[in-house]
Amino acid sequence: MKNLQIYLNTKGAKIANDGVIGAKTLSALDTYIKGEIKARKYVMPVDGLVWLRTDMVFSNKYDDFVVCYKAGRIVYVAPASTTAGDFYIYNPFTVGGITGTAVAAAQQVIKSHRFVTSSNWKTLWLGAPYFQQILPITIYRDGTKDRNVDQINRQFGLFGINFHKGGLGNWVNKHSAGCQTVPDAHWFEIVKRFNSGQLIDFTLID
Repeated sequence: MKNLQIYLNTKGAKIANDGVIGAKTLSALDTYIKGEIKARKYVMPVDGLVWLRTDMVFSNKYDDFVVCYKAGRIVYVAPASTTAGDFYIYNPFTVGGITGTAVAAAQQVIKSHRFVTSSNWKTLWLGAPYFQQILPITIYRDGTKDRNVDQINRQFGLFGINFHKGGLGNWVNKHSAGCQTVPDAHWFEIVKRFNSGQLIDFTLID
């Protein structure tokens, strides 16, 4: 995950871009996240996920990051997307009289999502465990279709902004209409660390 090191170095870290996510990279990542959380007056998660948005562009790629914390330590880092895929950029929904693609704003909402799983995954939404939005969050609804995320049309509510698995490749496409998504293989490494019904926060840093 070489891009993570490049990203951290743009934030002031001084680590080698060798593609190895070892102790130095994890330490730099933890330091960066804790600094951002303190500056934003968020609460540091003990068990949960922190989403890092790397730019304000609809790239249709998994070029953001999600960091999984357990017992206050980073236990897994994965590529992610915090923006919608191409299908929903060009085919946006109309909600509350505003037509546009949902984009979660940078924010923290405590206990906003509940982990949903089952002994039979075929019964679940998308056929896999996921985190369901249960508290209102703030989003922007962008209808310009120009690939740049506009922060103009602001809404607050329950929009089904879940955390869930994406596809097998590096393209978001139809896998997100505004949810936070992680490529298939990485997602199953994350969800095995949570229990049915567990509540976690939505923490998004841009």
